[in-house]
Amino acid sequence: MIHPELISSAWNLPSIHATATPTTGTIHQILLLSTDETTYVLRAYRYAQKDRPRIVAEHALSTYAHAQGLPAIAPIALPSGDTILEHEGRFYALYPCAHGQQIPREQVTSPAIITAMGHCLGELHRILSAYPHEKVRRPSFAVDLASTFSKMEKIEAAIGEKACLDAFDHHILAMLSQRRTWLQAAHTVDVQGFSSVEHQVLHGDYQESNLFFERERVSAIIDWDQGCVAPRPWEILRTLQYVFNLDGPRCHLFLNAYREVFPLSFEELALTAHVYGWVQAHNLWAYSSFYLENNHRVRHLLTPRFTPFEDAWAEIASFLR
Repeated sequence: MIHPELISSAWNLPSIHATATPTTGTIHQILLLSTDETTYVLRAYRYAQKDRPRIVAEHALSTYAHAQGLPAIAPIALPSGDTILEHEGRFYALYPCAHGQQIPREQVTSPAIITAMGHCLGELHRILSAYPHEKVRRPSFAVDLASTFSKMEKIEAAIGEKACLDAFDHHILAMLSQRRTWLQAAHTVDVQGFSSVEHQVLHGDYQESNLFFERERVSAIIDWDQGCVAPRPWEILRTLQYVFNLDGPRCHLFLNAYREVFPLSFEELALTAHVYGWVQAHNLWAYSSFYLENNHRVRHLLTPRFTPFEDAWAEIASFLR
């Protein structure tokens, strides 16, 4: 990590008298820098040199959203006007500290907060619908059973090589077995099936860990590095699954608030859900990161039991019409 004095010099900041590392953040390194006047947030990217354009795209997207009136936290420019500092082969960006407070996922139960989240995402999507698609990445939703099974085997091998397996490891092995069995029996889903749903630019990672709240409103949206082009129901479904654990009443409240700002038909949502569930069944990113890359900051993302998305979706779909 770069020395704070170099950051202070690069951005012409007052003297930095304290630093701290937050507990959040699963991909990049974050450092809080305190001066006598305020606190800044330094992001140290784990991207390779070839990925610099992705940082440029992230910064452009958050800056656009901020300029349009969204509570987006945009990077602070260097005296040169650039927003990326390169030092010893690594990229850095500096941000103002977000106002408000974060709410742990298990405490996102207040109707006012859930409504605020829905309203904010609706406004975010409404504004980003005008953003040029070519300025952000367009992810592939293609999946391959053989590749998924190969990744499972690597994760299982990594677990098996541990000197001592704990109960959590055994649960993960059982989960992988459940997932493999389900995928072997499931009917393949055509991921082009939702091509008829309109695609647009999305934040890409809209969840409570990237939001701050103040007076029961979203006061800041951070971490724009997953910005992408996809159907907006994709991001909605991801939020319903990750934040609300597909809990019917909370999902209903969130989606109703979203629709008050940006209408969305149930047909678009259901069509996307069919593809989303299939792709998510192949999604082993967190398990690979934890067991193959030794990234222990993602441990909270690992679930020790596999529940097919389509099963959970069938139980809540009636709430979302």
